[in-house]
Amino acid sequence: MTDFRPTAMRRWVMVTHTATDGRPAASEVLLRYVLTVTLLDAPRDRSMTVAELAGAVEHGGFRIEGRAGKVISDALRWEVRRGRVVRVGRNQYKAGPRVPRSTEHRMRTRIATARGAPGAACRP
Repeated sequence: MTDFRPTAMRRWVMVTHTATDGRPAASEVLLRYVLTVTLLDAPRDRSMTVAELAGAVEHGGFRIEGRAGKVISDALRWEVRRGRVVRVGRNQYKAGPRVPRSTEHRMRTRIATARGAPGAACRP
């Protein structure tokens, strides 16, 4: 569940609540990062389905709020426009040809921080 709360500076920030099993809900940006890194870690010639990506997000310790297929395809639409992900066909995605190293590092660092393991942003 997500709600908005005011901060001391009268700005509203999004607060994400954890599920009863303790897994945090992946925010929109974090979900994009998890999906992109999952595709980058897969062999270059292998495409993944939305169901496989949803399983990877769940296995990675995050949960997806809402309809998983729609949320994932919406998140990957942004990455497709950036060239980091390629849509192979309906329900099929693979890593794109260009992901700058600095961008990949930032994605991995943010995922590691969200998992609660700062400094563990290396490749598995």
